[in-house]
Amino acid sequence: MTRADLLDPLLLLGADQQHIVTRAQLRRLGVPSGTIAHRLRPGGPWQQVLPRVVCLQSGRLTSHQRLRAALAYAGPKGRAVQGGEVLLTGVAVLADAGLPSAGHPADLAEVDVLIPGQRRVADRGFVRVHRAAGAMPGGFERDDGLWSTTVPRALADLAPCETGRRRFRALCAEAVQRRHCAFGELLDQLLARPGALELPHVAQVVEDLAAGVRSVVEGEARELVHGAGLPDPLWNPVLFLDGRFLAVPDAYWPHACVALEIDSRAWHLSPADHERSLARANRLTAAGLPVVRTTPVRLRRDPASVLQELAALLATGPHGPHARISWRRAR
Repeated sequence: MTRADLLDPLLLLGADQQHIVTRAQLRRLGVPSGTIAHRLRPGGPWQQVLPRVVCLQSGRLTSHQRLRAALAYAGPKGRAVQGGEVLLTGVAVLADAGLPSAGHPADLAEVDVLIPGQRRVADRGFVRVHRAAGAMPGGFERDDGLWSTTVPRALADLAPCETGRRRFRALCAEAVQRRHCAFGELLDQLLARPGALELPHVAQVVEDLAAGVRSVVEGEARELVHGAGLPDPLWNPVLFLDGRFLAVPDAYWPHACVALEIDSRAWHLSPADHERSLARANRLTAAGLPVVRTTPVRLRRDPASVLQELAALLATGPHGPHARISWRRAR
């Protein structure tokens, strides 16, 4: 095979795969071992990215090349990876979904991949390997041609190795808030992991989600209310006044007809979301419900004053239109 015969298919393969190839692919194209070694020499035009994985260019890898390289490394040796056989999971999926707490895709220190449980592939370089406990989940092909798990599965795979309780809670809340999954889907995935509830941060998230909590700050408020010995409220219930929709407050005590609203632009997806939150609180007040309004900053710096307001209203209820209010739990 002449150099020209070799170069054309190699260039086509490199362009199609963002210049990330495996040694097996190079061998199938007839690239001699000596040529591979020469081009991988220090200062050469190619670079060894991971075991069996080569980049057909020098310099720093793009975020997409890192993802592609991780999938290539975790694939079966000696043959092409079939669609869905190896999947991106964990933070790589969450960052691509735009969850703020996951960071930007270009800043990922590690790339998580999911492989069948019987496969033997070790963590290497920037690749962190997860093994499916049962059958591989159904993945999907992204617009860039890479295969990925869903957001709830990515969160479940991340759970055992995520040590930051606050960040994991934030990631789960963001996934539900931004409608990447229903909280029931997330609960199913978390509970499906063997031993998941033995992990404190996972148990806390499961408990919060089951209670109706949908954000980090609501989770913090729930802990404060419980720690103060106040009755447990409903979190994010749908309230009706005389059978007509009224509002969805952050928390509501049905026995006293008292609501809690936590106002902050930081916890809303857009200024319009924040305006809707303010309008919701105004509707509650107009209907005659006493509303304790606070911010995340006040809740953290001066929780005693918030709890005192709540305790006083709860002790003197029921208030306002108590008999006219009906409710449905958060879904």
